[in-house]
Amino acid sequence: MDENTKEHLIEQFRAYLDTDSINEETQQTDLFSLFTELAALRNEVKLESRQVKSALDLFKTTFDTLQSSSDQLSRELEHCHNAQERQIRENTRTLLLAFLDIYDRLEAGLATLKSYSPSFFGIYFSKREIRLIRGLQDGQAMTLRRLDQLLARYQVRPLEALNKALDPHSMQAVEVDSQPGIENGIVTGELRKGFMWENEILRLAEVKVNKR
Repeated sequence: MDENTKEHLIEQFRAYLDTDSINEETQQTDLFSLFTELAALRNEVKLESRQVKSALDLFKTTFDTLQSSSDQLSRELEHCHNAQERQIRENTRTLLLAFLDIYDRLEAGLATLKSYSPSFFGIYFSKREIRLIRGLQDGQAMTLRRLDQLLARYQVRPLEALNKALDPHSMQAVEVDSQPGIENGIVTGELRKGFMWENEILRLAEVKVNKR
């Protein structure tokens, strides 16, 4: 082998060695960059995880606050609704009792008109007055029927007390009767009617009770 060939081969070997060195440096540099990127990514993931956790905690706190406010608002609305219903019912009760007072007056006036019986001379000399009284009877009877219909619309109905045993929950004894053929504690007369409103007592009945 001559000297030129040797020199050529040596140059080629040197070039090969130089190329491997560069590749190793490049490979080392790439691995370092990769590890650096991984470390940065890990730190970023940790940071974002903490931020997500903080956001979730804040969301939970906000949700709990909203839930508590919603529950409190629901309770307050229910309380106001119940108070409003009680007030409406109390106002309705007052109005119905006022209607019952009118009912009592109409019934008493109608009973008075029905009990009127003119004398013979009254019939002969006062036909106009008799027609007036009969007209008043019809008018008051019609008004009383309309008032009955109004009370029935509100589910107000009279209590049945006559010939019943005294019930202290729905009746009040204001007079005593003495009839030997009737047992003690039996109602013999109604001085003022009692009324039920739906399922409760609207007004006690004032009655006369037998006591032998």
